[in-house]
Amino acid sequence: MRTIDTSTELQEVSDTELVRRIAERDNAAAAQLLQRYVREITGFLGKRVDPADFDDLLQEVLCRILRSASSFRGDASVRTWLYSIARYTAWERNRSRGEYGSLCRLVDDGPGPESMILSRERRERLVAGLERLPDSQALVLELYRIDGLSHEEIASLLGISATASRKRLERAVRALDSQLESGSTTNLRHLRIESWRESLMRRIAPAAE
Repeated sequence: MRTIDTSTELQEVSDTELVRRIAERDNAAAAQLLQRYVREITGFLGKRVDPADFDDLLQEVLCRILRSASSFRGDASVRTWLYSIARYTAWERNRSRGEYGSLCRLVDDGPGPESMILSRERRERLVAGLERLPDSQALVLELYRIDGLSHEEIASLLGISATASRKRLERAVRALDSQLESGSTTNLRHLRIESWRESLMRRIAPAAE
């Protein structure tokens, strides 16, 4: 990996250009990008994993960022790309331990925790509703209800406005409310919410795989 003493220059370089240089094995660019985002990433991970796992998980995230630089295509912002890697890595760790997060929080005005131990029919309706959501709405729902992010944090992560985040959540909740009331459960692709969430995570975080 080549190292160039360009610390002053790199302060003015765009995130996208830093990622391009990292793909060319530029140590200085890697250090600069991590300097810009390490505080955000560590704060994000700290809310999602056991403290005993934090150091190992952070190291894994940083390694994946460096390994994945050559696959970055610029379809999303660098911040979104970095967060997707962090989220996917944390999700993999929690999944391996059977820790999926509280799925009772998926719907604000829907069933409370006591009724989330649902009848088979009601579980199937909820999964059917989740499957029918556009990924853009499903992702905001997952970030807000399960990860516990604020709309401002989601806006920063996805490169949208906080207002757009709120609207996507509102639409997702309305769609799930309607599905839970009387929706069809034919042609289900997933039998469990965890299976649906795994499918969503793999679709929205391909750079982290």
